[in-house]
Amino acid sequence: MDQTKPHGEQARQFTRDDCSRIAASTVNAVLEKLAIRQIIEGIAVFPAGEGVVLVDVVMRDLSADDTWAVTVTIPLPKEEADGRE
Repeated sequence: MDQTKPHGEQARQFTRDDCSRIAASTVNAVLEKLAIRQIIEGIAVFPAGEGVVLVDVVMRDLSADDTWAVTVTIPLPKEEADGRE
């Protein structure tokens, strides 16, 4: 994944670890705001095509002792996707 910078500056490259940390932090913040008693048990980041990333987050429901997952696909920025057609 990259982040486009104005005026030809170097784009920021995100590693799988960066994506994992960002996703875990975001999911934890949402769960906390919703007052849901769950913890993140695992997270994986996979390539899902050219410039596309799939983030899979597995959570454990502490009250029901059950697990469930959320999968997020991060596509190319619209400008980049339009240029590839």
